[in-house]
Amino acid sequence: MITTVDGLRYGQIVKSIKGRDCYQYYLIVGLIGDKYLSLTDGVKHPITKPKKKNIKHVKISMSVDKDSEERLLRGEPLTNSQIKTAIERLKNQHEEGGRFHG
Repeated sequence: MITTVDGLRYGQIVKSIKGRDCYQYYLIVGLIGDKYLSLTDGVKHPITKPKKKNIKHVKISMSVDKDSEERLLRGEPLTNSQIKTAIERLKNQHEEGGRFHG
């Protein structure tokens, strides 16, 4: 089980496994300390108001949206529609045989 943010990347997809948002998919848009992630889904938690979530309460995917990662690292804006599209694409890859860890 992954318990620290070490090795996680911006644009990486995660799935909530605890709380009211259980089974919801998010993209990582920030790392808060050693144990928390800043997450967005582009709808309920837009890029302007990301969700803070304990890393123990998510299942980590090894899939990363490269475009989102590059934009976030360069400090360029990312739209909610781009986030929704990236989540759908990565979610479909997962359903076709990708792996989640955590």
